[in-house]
Amino acid sequence: MKVSEAIADALAIEAGGPIFGLMGDANMAVWDVLCADGRTRMVSARCDGAAVLMADGYARATGRIGVATVTCGPGLANCANALVTASRGASPLVVYTGEYTKADGGLGLVQSFDQSRFAQACEVEYRRLDRLENLAEDIAEGFFTARTKKRPVILSVPAPFWDEELPWEWEYQPSASFIPKHYAVPGPLALRELADKLQAAERPVIIAGRGAVSANARHDIELLAEHTGSLLATSLLAKGFFDGHPYDIGVSGLFSSCPTERLMAQADFVLGIGASLNFFTCEGGTLFSQAQVARIDVKPLPVEIGATPGLYVQGDALETTRALLRVLLETGKKKEGFRSAATRQILNEPTPQSPNATDGLDPRELMRSLSRSLPLNTQVISGGGHFWSWPVAHLALPAGGRYQHTIEFGSIGLAVAHGIGAAVGNPQRTTLVIEGDGSFLQGIQELHAAAELRIPVIFLVMNDSGYGAEVRKMQWKHRNPRDAMWTSPDYVSVARGLGGDGVLLERESDVAQALKLAIEFKGPFVIDARISPSLVSDSESRLYLGLENSAPLLRPLQARDKG
Repeated sequence: MKVSEAIADALAIEAGGPIFGLMGDANMAVWDVLCADGRTRMVSARCDGAAVLMADGYARATGRIGVATVTCGPGLANCANALVTASRGASPLVVYTGEYTKADGGLGLVQSFDQSRFAQACEVEYRRLDRLENLAEDIAEGFFTARTKKRPVILSVPAPFWDEELPWEWEYQPSASFIPKHYAVPGPLALRELADKLQAAERPVIIAGRGAVSANARHDIELLAEHTGSLLATSLLAKGFFDGHPYDIGVSGLFSSCPTERLMAQADFVLGIGASLNFFTCEGGTLFSQAQVARIDVKPLPVEIGATPGLYVQGDALETTRALLRVLLETGKKKEGFRSAATRQILNEPTPQSPNATDGLDPRELMRSLSRSLPLNTQVISGGGHFWSWPVAHLALPAGGRYQHTIEFGSIGLAVAHGIGAAVGNPQRTTLVIEGDGSFLQGIQELHAAAELRIPVIFLVMNDSGYGAEVRKMQWKHRNPRDAMWTSPDYVSVARGLGGDGVLLERESDVAQALKLAIEFKGPFVIDARISPSLVSDSESRLYLGLENSAPLLRPLQARDKG
């Protein structure tokens, strides 16, 4: 057996599904073996970084490990943005590559660089597979780290081994078999302290995060909230988690609605369940500055003191919520808490909106039309930029829908490939990628990859003919934004040229018919929405212009069909 065959076997076992990549000298031998392996499916990207983004999107959409492979040197260097984003998104991800040194001669003279230092700069782990006698163990260790620490790991094989024979029998034991099953529940003292604080609170709020979503803890959190009179909020990544509940106050943080902001300011106790309560979720500590804070999280310790220090309880989101409720049921009475008539009045008050835009489609109305049209269980992937405030603040997810974004590194241009990976992971769902036009141009080549493999993905391009955030910031600073603006390409024609299809929206309400065409196409489909270039998002109106919060409290709308 060759080294390449052994590595391919390990990758296929660990992936248990698709592997994303771009072929080059360092991985072509492994790639060739994987293409003939019925246990996996090779999803070929058009850019190395896009392959990693696809694996990241897949991992976040499914909760499984993402596996990617790219060539070494410049191929790996192309993955910098994607690696940092995946690392900060806590994605379990493994990237297989090779490694040249100048001593290898040939391409090594030009394509070698210090890949371990590069990995360090990208905030990921780097493991060199240079001990053939421990090849299986070292690969498994890399995957074990990715799975247990929720971070990307690069596995690299030096060039001299790429075509070598493995001089002994090969047997691989997958990393998942070494992970102990545990359901962490805190001890009685920690539960008692947390229960006392929650019972004593008069205006408690529970914020559920990604950990609560992955633990499927909604029902139990709602029972806990009902007993303690708590309002229910989410982090951005858990958007829509409590949809339909009468005391759901939506996303907490920078993208809070006007009613949410008013209520959070009154909170005297905030409990995060599976939520990091990071700077953005608590607006740097100003959103609920008068409240005591507690968190339930699986990590042994918080990663930092942060803007909202408080009681920290290690435990699984679901099991700890159940244990906490048992303690409260034994010793505490059910109370009204924050679920008062005054709260209901705030929740029911409409939020005034500015007049509709007249210089393009109104993105708020477009999101409302989209809310009424999305099929059940749609997964929405949003890129970053000025535009992303519109879906966050104005798009109500359908029943069973889920939301993820690519903004952990503050970068634009990542959602196209990320969304393709999510679509591969959840083919039973409709996948909608919402991206700005500037961002879309940075990843548009991946439409060709999706078309070749017939991967159904819908791309809604929020097209304001420029880099919207930069245009507005330049204008606010009395500078000329000309180089952040352009004449829009014909995205529908470009999509067709790459093997996809699309439509240009004439009216906001046309998005329903556009979605129907997109779903029927069963490939990459672009919806070009020429939105107002002058309307400023709710969040930037507050941050940069000092205006009152005008974001409405979202309520779920009836979806039309299953898609």
